[in-house]
Amino acid sequence: MTPSATAGATPVRSRLSGVLALDKPAGITSFGAVREVRRILGERRVGHAGTLDPHALGLLPVCVGRATRLVEYFHAQPKTYRCSVRLGETSDTMDTEGAVQPGGDASSLDAAGVALALGRFIGEVQQLPPMHSAVRHEGRHLYELARSGQVVERTPRTVSIHSAELVAFRPGRVAEAEIVVTCGKGAYMRVLAADLGEVLGTGGLLGWLTRTRYGSLDLESAVTIAALESMADPAEALLSLDVAVTHLPRLEVGASAATQLRRGQSVWLPRAKAIGGGEARAHGPDGELLAVGEMSGALFRPTKVLG
Repeated sequence: MTPSATAGATPVRSRLSGVLALDKPAGITSFGAVREVRRILGERRVGHAGTLDPHALGLLPVCVGRATRLVEYFHAQPKTYRCSVRLGETSDTMDTEGAVQPGGDASSLDAAGVALALGRFIGEVQQLPPMHSAVRHEGRHLYELARSGQVVERTPRTVSIHSAELVAFRPGRVAEAEIVVTCGKGAYMRVLAADLGEVLGTGGLLGWLTRTRYGSLDLESAVTIAALESMADPAEALLSLDVAVTHLPRLEVGASAATQLRRGQSVWLPRAKAIGGGEARAHGPDGELLAVGEMSGALFRPTKVLG
């Protein structure tokens, strides 16, 4: 696959500042993917937005240079996954990476019943972070504790499942449900798989997972590590900083206001008063993203200056 520009994105000012839509392969950690991008681009300031487990694949937004300051804004945007749930099996890791054990017989399940049960998880739901996750407990990752045989008390978290659709179903004693889920920050597909299996009385685990969309980025426009390395100028794969903040209202400012924003100064934008309060992004006369900040009436106060 080859990278494509995202609609509405402005040109990248620096060859080493931008967002890379990376198609992460299975068998490599998200940090490992970042390490490869650092090597190929020769840039140290590289970070990812939204971890994918080693066995998972698909879209991994990688922020380069000044874009690393915008990682948090990716976290606020929805993500879409296509994955399989194996019903009739359980695992200590809630996926096939752990010790898989037989669950209840799933032979009686059909697509209609699974789709109905899946619908119960749409909306604001409670999820208990798995022990094999990057969540921290007293300064240590849960997966580190799990590897040493420890199980600690965890607090359920409220996550948003915007949609969950059953797109394929294979019956059997171990049935397989292929689902497409769009969710917000912090939602675990492994937990959803296990919880779905519990509701159906068979147990369940995550078979495979591909992230297909994240904010304004989609997997079809992503580039593989191999393709990136083969490019004469890998920096051409970088998209502009805009793609990290497309969910925020866009403000257009003139040359004078742009100069003030570059200095970190607040600016009055009477025509933007209708936006009201909350976060927004400011773009200069040439379309360049200058800053992200807070609107209060007609006053825009920059909190991150990028231009």
